[in-house]
Amino acid sequence: MGNGTKATQQRQPEEDRADLASTVEEEEREQLTAPSNLHYIQPSFISLISEKQWKPDVERQQDVPVYGRTTMATTILTQEAHTNGARMQLIMSILANLTVLSSGMGLGYSAITLHALTSEDNPMRMNSSQASWFASISSFACPLGGLVSGYLLDRIGRKKTLMLINVLSIVSWALIAVCSTTNFDLMYTQILIARVIIGIVIGLVSAPASIYSAEIATPKMRGRLTVLTSLSIAVGILLIYSMGYAVPDDFRLVAGLAAGICVLSLALLLFMPESPAWLMSKDREEEAERSLKKIRGYGAYSQRIPEVEKELMRMRDNVLAQRRAGQESFLRLLKQPQVYKPLGIIIGFFGFQQFSGIFVIVVYAAKVSSEASVSMDPFLCTVLIGITRVVATMLVAYILDTLGRKPPSIFSGVGMLVCMFGLALCSYFPPIESLNWIPTVLILTYIFTSTLGFLTMPFSMLAELFPQAVRGPASGVTVFFTYLMSFCTIKLYPTMVELLGSANVFLIYGAVSLLGVLYVIYIVPETKGKSLQEIEDYFRGMSHGSTPSQEVEEDEVSNLSSESV
Repeated sequence: MGNGTKATQQRQPEEDRADLASTVEEEEREQLTAPSNLHYIQPSFISLISEKQWKPDVERQQDVPVYGRTTMATTILTQEAHTNGARMQLIMSILANLTVLSSGMGLGYSAITLHALTSEDNPMRMNSSQASWFASISSFACPLGGLVSGYLLDRIGRKKTLMLINVLSIVSWALIAVCSTTNFDLMYTQILIARVIIGIVIGLVSAPASIYSAEIATPKMRGRLTVLTSLSIAVGILLIYSMGYAVPDDFRLVAGLAAGICVLSLALLLFMPESPAWLMSKDREEEAERSLKKIRGYGAYSQRIPEVEKELMRMRDNVLAQRRAGQESFLRLLKQPQVYKPLGIIIGFFGFQQFSGIFVIVVYAAKVSSEASVSMDPFLCTVLIGITRVVATMLVAYILDTLGRKPPSIFSGVGMLVCMFGLALCSYFPPIESLNWIPTVLILTYIFTSTLGFLTMPFSMLAELFPQAVRGPASGVTVFFTYLMSFCTIKLYPTMVELLGSANVFLIYGAVSLLGVLYVIYIVPETKGKSLQEIEDYFRGMSHGSTPSQEVEEDEVSNLSSESV
């Protein structure tokens, strides 16, 4: 009896201690999980090990928090945070790329207005020379925007650059909307000034949105986010085509509607955080941390988050490495292989894009449809072209992260050359009435296949190939040469058709597409699944130096993010 009492008394303190430990653990669990619905918390000494690899002694149920019994600082990695992070990356990239809508509308505007501006019934009509300048002068101004974009990106940041672009877009569209209705010379001057401004906008906007998306994205999401720039261009083209189809005889009203879209885009940019990478490069570390937490789905969570700290440390190390290398000019940096190699490759890729006629079809959509013997209403055909481009670009967002960059580009080039050769045959031998649908199908197929690769891939890779130190100026130089080539192809198209005939022009575009396929096969590198640092090391001729555990963690984190979209 006495022994039983003594045993009971010995067990009592143990039970009390167990109850106390249970209470403390429960309080700790509530404190850690209440603010953010954390999925699991694991000890910091295994912070480099992913959730799937970390297997505690006790099997845990799904969505039940697991705690390491340690007083060490804890690393917070949560399914909820990764879901929010994937969503935030997507939303922020969409906000950045709303600015690109104006670029697409500017590219497609001439396609739906040239008919009215050159119509014999219009007392203030343009002649063929004036019309060609109206169509091409925006491309002539694009290189200036491309050069300035690099300076603005590094000087005032990604967000303010996008806001400035919206302001310029509003001015351009408003100038067309209120242009003179009685004085042709004044009207023509106002329109050309507006087209120059929108050309500068097109050159400015190509790099900032895609660079912002690349800098905030995890490796697995980067492909689908950077393609949003091409998707926004396609949506902008579709919007302006649709407005032109609905209001074919009032180009001023169409410009006013476009200005309204730019006002909305400017307002929404106020909610977008600045790029953490740019903030870190300007020694604004606290702002970079807040921005990264917001983008990664942690919101205003103020506690230490090792996952975020590790990413910030990588950014900081990158900035310090660049500073240790010295403040070299861009011209001196051009001598480094990780700069001149990707610069040459991407400019070459854009060259095949431009000289294969992709932008000519956008600018002269209605005219090309008529010259290719398309039987339907040219304005309706332009709308179908716009829809096809949007659908294809949405498909690219999936293709980039599954098939990579090279296979879709090769398929794209082959499809383009087949369609162009087919259009040439239709011009040489017009199809009989029962087969007059063939040119329409060929044009739409050309738009679809070109969008899958040659139109979108160069823009997507523009944000991937360059090191952080030269990403702004190198992107600007690339855009400069791209739109210089675009001006040449758009301005010369009417002259080429007049001198060579539309059939031979189509044959030339097909031949360039074939050369482009060979260029992609033998020259363009594959960047699928590679981090920005790995891509830079590839051009430098180095192997990637991260440890296996770091590679595993980045892969797992990226998987969680991509699966949540």
